[in-house]
Amino acid sequence: MIRSFLIAVLFAPGAGFGAVGIFDAFAFTRVNGGGLNFYDVGAATGNPDFHSAVLGTFNRFTDTLELGGQQKSYKNDGSDVTSHSIWWRIQEVGGSFTSVAMPWQLDLVTPGDQQWGGDSQGGNGDPLELSSNVFAGLLNGTYTLQVFTQITTNGVNAPSVVQNNNGGSFFNATFTLVPEPSRVLFLMAGISSLSLRRRRA
Repeated sequence: MIRSFLIAVLFAPGAGFGAVGIFDAFAFTRVNGGGLNFYDVGAATGNPDFHSAVLGTFNRFTDTLELGGQQKSYKNDGSDVTSHSIWWRIQEVGGSFTSVAMPWQLDLVTPGDQQWGGDSQGGNGDPLELSSNVFAGLLNGTYTLQVFTQITTNGVNAPSVVQNNNGGSFFNATFTLVPEPSRVLFLMAGISSLSLRRRRA
């Protein structure tokens, strides 16, 4: 657990100080509706790091990749954490990030510490909180999946938004999309047939 991973503190005259923060943040993926694969996004556990990970090579016609998140937060002195989320986009496509909610799961032993996440634990049962298919609309090629996590607060002695974004560079993993093998063979067969026809002509 890296409790000091991300701290946001504001000082208010006469109010002492309040603090909120994120620790033990994870992204998880689900391929083709299977089990969840957890990655560290700023945490330091036995999970692989999401940043610089190679997620694999996939068939863009038949495979799916969905994304979710889980993380912990702390709060004190009147500060309250009101939501958790993980945000994602494809770097090569650009544009704005898309959010995926992390519902509240459970209160931890230390007062003010909580766990929120899109996997089925504690207060969050089925269905899972997952993104849409990350591969949707993409062509063949290698892509970078960028993510960051976020909490919102009540703004009391704390910023209204706190992000875990790798210093603004985000957490980046790559994957490659390839065509369906049968389609490749069909295309090659078509090219060969066209070549034979030209030779006969």
